[in-house]
Amino acid sequence: MSSASPGRTLARRFGAACVFALGLGPVGCRQLSAPPVPRCPPLPDGGAVFFVGNSFLGWENRRLPDWVAAVGTASDPPVAIEVGHDVVFGDTPLRDFLDHPETRQALASGKYDVFVLQGHELEAVDDPEGFHQAVRDFDRAVEAAGGKTVLFMTWDFPWRPFIDEVAASYDDIGRQLDILVIPAGLVYEDCRRDPPSGKPARWLTANAENPEGDLHPNAAGAAANAYVTFAVLTGRDPRGVRFTAEGNDNAAADLDELAAKAWARAQQRVLPTGGPTSP
Repeated sequence: MSSASPGRTLARRFGAACVFALGLGPVGCRQLSAPPVPRCPPLPDGGAVFFVGNSFLGWENRRLPDWVAAVGTASDPPVAIEVGHDVVFGDTPLRDFLDHPETRQALASGKYDVFVLQGHELEAVDDPEGFHQAVRDFDRAVEAAGGKTVLFMTWDFPWRPFIDEVAASYDDIGRQLDILVIPAGLVYEDCRRDPPSGKPARWLTANAENPEGDLHPNAAGAAANAYVTFAVLTGRDPRGVRFTAEGNDNAAADLDELAAKAWARAQQRVLPTGGPTSP
């Protein structure tokens, strides 16, 4: 995106306007990974976001890009979000996506304000040097295209409870490069520690075959991902926003619970742009 594009101009103006609020401190959640100083949200209204990642962003046709756009549409007032993606199921490490035609085309187009990057669910811990270098390489390419990099933190699993390490790895490279991290994994951990009555601890990944939790997000996990991503990108409070999207069969009470937990984590990292988006 060229420096003269409307999206980037709006982002600059918006960033300058909210610098005065940098004295705001994080709001309490138990800290697994101390968040950085809250930043201004990177996405202006009407902006465009490109998502890079694996099946965590699109399991069972619950596509995170579409769900984030749907949260924006359901907000009051609405937030227009244009989305694109390079989501490939499998074990592709983050660095390989930089060579994908879809990602190269998105970078060359100059239309995207933000690139949201999700690493393979194990590489942030099992290969932190490679993961961090991949983020650096991506960030250089995104900056050259006039965009901003945002990382999407993944979660842990019943057979490998390593969320502390995942969060530390994502936040470490986020601090090094001064980029935002969407704390999805920490929202999952908050939900695990304090599940609603009658739900298993890992209710964001539980399914009929794996009632105690699995690898991929179910509908509740997909909603948590959408709410926290929307909140970090826009600085808008998603509480009270109930949205329609393919595969979103969550009960209203569950959506309210997830939006509240997502906002509790998001507002530690991004400066809010206003009150709740919906009554």
